[in-house]
Amino acid sequence: MQKSIVSVTMEIALEGSANYAGGLGVLEADKFYGASRLGLPYIVVSPFYPSGYVDWDYTNKVRFIETRHRHSLAFLSRLRFLRSIEVKRSDGRLLAEADVFEYPHGSARAILYRIRKPISVARLFRYLYRHHSDECTYYIVAAAVASEIIRRLASDEGVYVVDVQEAHLALVPYLLPKDIRTRFVTHTPGPWGHPKLCKEAEEILGISLPNVKTMTEVAMEVVEKVFTVSRKHFEITKTFFPKYINKMSYVTNAIDVERWQRVKRDPGSAKEFAEVHEGLKNEFSSIIKALTGKNIGSRMLVSWVRRIVKYKRPYFIEWLVEENSDLKDRIFIVTAGKPHPSDTWGKEMATIFARFSRTLSNFFYYPSYGTDFAYYALSASDLLLFTPFSCWEASGTSMMKAGANGVPTLSSRDGASLELIEDGFNGWFFGRELNQIIDLESEDAGKIDEEEYTDFVKRLESIIDLYERDREKFYEIAYNSYKTFTQMVDITRLLKQYYGEYLSKLGTGKNSKEVEQPSNI
Repeated sequence: MQKSIVSVTMEIALEGSANYAGGLGVLEADKFYGASRLGLPYIVVSPFYPSGYVDWDYTNKVRFIETRHRHSLAFLSRLRFLRSIEVKRSDGRLLAEADVFEYPHGSARAILYRIRKPISVARLFRYLYRHHSDECTYYIVAAAVASEIIRRLASDEGVYVVDVQEAHLALVPYLLPKDIRTRFVTHTPGPWGHPKLCKEAEEILGISLPNVKTMTEVAMEVVEKVFTVSRKHFEITKTFFPKYINKMSYVTNAIDVERWQRVKRDPGSAKEFAEVHEGLKNEFSSIIKALTGKNIGSRMLVSWVRRIVKYKRPYFIEWLVEENSDLKDRIFIVTAGKPHPSDTWGKEMATIFARFSRTLSNFFYYPSYGTDFAYYALSASDLLLFTPFSCWEASGTSMMKAGANGVPTLSSRDGASLELIEDGFNGWFFGRELNQIIDLESEDAGKIDEEEYTDFVKRLESIIDLYERDREKFYEIAYNSYKTFTQMVDITRLLKQYYGEYLSKLGTGKNSKEVEQPSNI
């Protein structure tokens, strides 16, 4: 039996599930489905959140309402209950009791655990990322339960390597036998990705932690390798954590092209690609018409679809709408995204989008953003807007999903865009590339925003002009996007970079269904 590769994460966007908040969960699912296609014995360990993340809706008076993010019955029917497990504190008292479920998919398996007891702990895991009332308990319990599952997997079938996704799970390597290899993947340069050290874990779990300030450093201290998720992210992370430079490298994020690409075969020319794209755009236009009664008509379809948080600069879209009313007959703007329930700023921005959607004929906001809406929006738009503040976006994958469908992106100079976009050939850039993180509330950030917004509008207007004046040239750029992104963003490339040695031993031609193994956790 082949030893298993294990990825331990706090979220995963399995088809039909509500077990994700954004890019990390989608990425982990793309790796999961891609690994299965390659025949890898790949296991993802993650909490199961009964109430998912969050969903939003708004009333006629544009009052934002939180609703439940529900798992589909189709997803729940795929879960197989394995057993209940207990994890204990170092003094023998109960730390947590969990029900463990398996979601099989060919050679890959997701092991999801639902915390049941104590009730106070179960409440922390009812929703995804609602743990701020007791962050350390959340991190400690997640690491303890995940580690218990991994230890059982190692005993039953062997574990090749454990990849720890993000610092929330930094304690996992300290709870595993030393003969199990561990690596760490950091997915964000932002401060929320580097929570403070939970010193109380030493007493609760009976472990010894290094004298550091953050959970990120806790992980980096003991793992054999540290990965960042783009070249730009690598450069920024080195400045934050110089002590661990010798362990660091980067693997640029990717997408499961099989899952996200709707233009399955190369049309062969820009002209034929244009026909395929127009068909997808007409389909998406019908969806918008059915939801809103609005007609896109001959206007250029421009999308901004992201998690609504300040560093992604959704306010560029607000400014664009308020200051450029002359564009209303030229472009139709689609926005979608969820703010975190605790993010007052994000909820205010979403409310502004909702007001625009209610009052403007060329604007649509979809508050319940998820993989289903992304599937249509990112394949059928004419242009994607990707606007993060430079140095704040680790990678980004929305422009990858768009590009692989021949939807070019107007991007700020950040994340993986710097590796994928050639300005004027398969997309466009605006603004300038910074080399250090700047406080978003600072005066300097405000000046940069003003400068970059001016360039953003200038570049956008030139793209709209091109779309209207020389559609053939525009579709040449779109077709270039399709051809170049399809090659560069395939999840198979990422999996080979992470697990190349293992794949060479396994052989990638194996039928994944032949290597499916049940769990005995």
